[in-house]
Amino acid sequence: MIQQKSSFAEKVSISTQKSLGGVGSLLVFLNFMPGMGMLFGIIGVILWLISIYQIGSKIKKPEIFNKVIISFTLEVLAWTIALTFGLMSLIGFFAFSGFIGEEERLSFSMGIGVFIALLVAYLISIVSAYFYKEAYKILASATNHNLFSTAGLFMYIGAITLILFGIGFIIRIVGWIILAVAFFTAPDEVEVRT
Repeated sequence: MIQQKSSFAEKVSISTQKSLGGVGSLLVFLNFMPGMGMLFGIIGVILWLISIYQIGSKIKKPEIFNKVIISFTLEVLAWTIALTFGLMSLIGFFAFSGFIGEEERLSFSMGIGVFIALLVAYLISIVSAYFYKEAYKILASATNHNLFSTAGLFMYIGAITLILFGIGFIIRIVGWIILAVAFFTAPDEVEVRT
């Protein structure tokens, strides 16, 4: 005799969490504004992370938040590497540029250092965007709202094309806007099977 597992579907409300995610995504988008942009960005990231965590918990998909945290950590690492190596190269150049005959060698080594740092940061940001894309694909499937998947895809393509004269930067901004729209237009209730 074969026993069949019964599947129970329950509806959970994510209306508060989707509002937090939408506002957070918009504030992250405003991060690119001069002046108060950085403060908006920090508040936006906090709201967005809270939203992702709570939605993942409510719909019993903790892997969404896990992938977002991996992605976010990698993105912070990429920026840290780029800024650290860039500053170290700049400081090294100014510290040793007074030595006669050393300017050309210092300029070359500074250029190589900055290039390697930017290349490593670029590759890490692509991996980071891949995790975002995967997290949003799971979220899209769980909420039956494909706009999340589209936002993740835009962020991934933006990370890859960032090297093309900043085109990727614009595509990533569009990705954040699509993400905000996805949060605001997502259903208030999601069916969760247990």
